[in-house]
Amino acid sequence: MLGQLTLARGGRGRAEAGDLYGLPVLLARTDPEGFWGIRRLRRAGTDLRRAGVLRVLVPRGFQGWGLWEGLGLRRIETEHFLRAQALPLALGALERRGTAPDRATVALRGGRADREMARAAVSLCRQVRHLVIDAPGGEALAGWLRRELGVPILPRQEEGELALCFAPNCRRGGETALELYGATPDLGGLALAAPALAGEDRDDLPLLAALWEGGKLTQKEIKVLDRTGESTYNDKESITVPIDGSY
Repeated sequence: MLGQLTLARGGRGRAEAGDLYGLPVLLARTDPEGFWGIRRLRRAGTDLRRAGVLRVLVPRGFQGWGLWEGLGLRRIETEHFLRAQALPLALGALERRGTAPDRATVALRGGRADREMARAAVSLCRQVRHLVIDAPGGEALAGWLRRELGVPILPRQEEGELALCFAPNCRRGGETALELYGATPDLGGLALAAPALAGEDRDDLPLLAALWEGGKLTQKEIKVLDRTGESTYNDKESITVPIDGSY
């Protein structure tokens, strides 16, 4: 069960069943202000955890993770969702810098060449000119892409116009870099959004990830927005190629 915290005046922290765009949640409303604010916040976290909740959606700017992590609660991870959007994010970043995809080199950089990196490479390979795989195990992935798709892969030390970073401390040069990891990923001025949702929910990344994971948000409903405008970049269709057991 997924948990959700809302901050409401007079909320006492008791958890109850709720519905979030068709996704069942256990909802706790609490008032964090005043002398008893921390106590109410602790009660909300304790109620959620006793009900079997491990992951919780929280309001933006939530400052109570130090307390809640001690109770065994954790954030909604967004990495899998971000990496599934590698193609539209890459196309958006390239358009933002004025580079045509068919003339661009995109580097995939990370701690290891895993299945998610392989899927990102497959989705990108027919849209961009060259790929760079810069990760331990990348030689095997590059060989697989050449055999299966005939994709030319540049050496890992090459630099492209864009880097998709799957882990911290990736090598970076003059490339535009998008961070597809961490609690506060840097998407280079881009944002993922679902226009059908209400208000601030539209670009709430943990919420989008939870809805996508729960099957309540389809790929066609997800847009990539430029923070300086309203351009969208999810119209390109990716190709589907089976990923074998090594990725």
